[in-house]
Amino acid sequence: MGEEEKKSKLEKRAEEEAKRLAKAEEAKLKTLDELLSEDEGPREVFVPDLNCIVKVCPLRFRDYPNLAEEKDPYKLALKTLMLTLGRADPSITEEKLGDLTLVKASRIIEALGLGALKSPLSEPRRTSPT
Repeated sequence: MGEEEKKSKLEKRAEEEAKRLAKAEEAKLKTLDELLSEDEGPREVFVPDLNCIVKVCPLRFRDYPNLAEEKDPYKLALKTLMLTLGRADPSITEEKLGDLTLVKASRIIEALGLGALKSPLSEPRRTSPT
């Protein structure tokens, strides 16, 4: 890496830090109750690959121990979708979620910012006719 590149990277970091500090100066002090009230009720999340919006309730901090103990990728995805979609729409059941295609379930989980669904079949594969 040349000196110019190093200097450019350092300048970029300095600019980003200055922006972060400026935002911090404008930030409002919030109580836990204020933070909790912001998370009440369902939200709408855009799922770009499906070109749709779904209603979800965000995962709660208390949900993570239950999710972390699950090792089976299918059960983990199902629990995650039940906790997010199911809280927003009580008509959603595990049976209905089980009817979702793996690709759709994966895209919804990705849109929620929860990473990609871990599965050997998460991407459709096309086979050529023989």
